[in-house]
Amino acid sequence: MTRPFQRPLLHVIGLLIMAAPLLLGAYLFAVGWWLDFSEEPRPSDMMVVLAGNFSRPPHAAQLFKNGVAPEIWLARPARPADQRLVDAMNIPYPKEEDINREMLLRLGVPARNIKFYGQGVKSTAEEALAFAAEARPAGKKVLVVTSKTHARRARSIFRALVSGAEIRVTATPHDPFERRWWRDQDTARAAVLEPAKMLFFWFGGKFLAAKERYP
Repeated sequence: MTRPFQRPLLHVIGLLIMAAPLLLGAYLFAVGWWLDFSEEPRPSDMMVVLAGNFSRPPHAAQLFKNGVAPEIWLARPARPADQRLVDAMNIPYPKEEDINREMLLRLGVPARNIKFYGQGVKSTAEEALAFAAEARPAGKKVLVVTSKTHARRARSIFRALVSGAEIRVTATPHDPFERRWWRDQDTARAAVLEPAKMLFFWFGGKFLAAKERYP
């Protein structure tokens, strides 16, 4: 026998069950538009190119040539496990930061305008913490260069962890993006991972290579 106070609860549960497919469908359709994010570049004191994609340095180089910022900061990311196996066999394999630097040089950015930060950083949060500690951006305008699917999360993380700086995030046009994410494998991967990573950060999660480096 159903008690009177249970009937409204059962009614709500029933409505949620009925609405779940519609809500899921709306989310799956909208996530591609949510990922499609970039802020207009503005004159800044420094640029920071986030690690993880070689389509980012060319955009930073063009912005540098356009006079957007006088210096470009590159992260030194952690070496993935498979690349460490290559290193152990003494097979030459360039580090990501060295490739990024060489790309900038070949695109006309002088060596004196390229700076490095971090050591073995393994997440966007750790990039933000290392950048804040080494570049001392407080009171300055910082333009973060990344990929479109990563830009919204990067903005949230840098604004939360880089205190006192004015943060803007711009996405490279050289990384293919498809709002209809189910048509592109890379965008489909981002459609699954980026919302989860955003929630992970909002709930206090951070992947750090060396937790003792940061408060």
